Amino acid sequence: MRRNSWIILTLCIAVIGMGIGYASLSQNLEVNATANITGQWDVRIGGVGVFDWNGASEVANDIAFDGTSATFEVDLEYPGAWAIYSVFVYNFGNIDATLSSINGISAANMAEPSEISITLLSDDHIGSDLVVHDFHRIQIMVEWKMPPDGIFIPQDVKSKTATINVNYTQAI
Repeated sequence: MRRNSWIILTLCIAVIGMGIGYASLSQNLEVNATANITGQWDVRIGGVGVFDWNGASEVANDIAFDGTSATFEVDLEYPGAWAIYSVFVYNFGNIDATLSSINGISAANMAEPSEISITLLSDDHIGSDLVVHDFHRIQIMVEWKMPPDGIFIPQDVKSKTATINVNYTQAI
């Protein structure tokens, strides 16, 4: 029994020694760091221009844009006349963006005169990314629809104003 006591005592001293050795050799690691995030969101319309037209006058005179909204008015000379506008949206910031929607076309088509329609020529860009220092070109068509034969359209329906909004979100 005396021999077992010495073994137990030796093992206890060894465990205590290992604990003291581990404590003296272990160190706390402290990390101090500073992170600066300098993201700049700057997606906006940089220009609106007339791409093509047929039978339209004053196509380029009444164009205004601000931020992500473009307003334009076109005077169409006769039924069947049309004008196509190119809206250029640029990413001047340093965060990629995704085109989520283009609004205002439905509201413009519901407004009088109903004979003049506004059409988004292609929705290819919706859902696509607009990377830093790149642009999207969105084309909008304004058209005086041809009336059915025998229907007279007065000349006061030849002009329509539309405001189009492009909405972007941060790309994931």
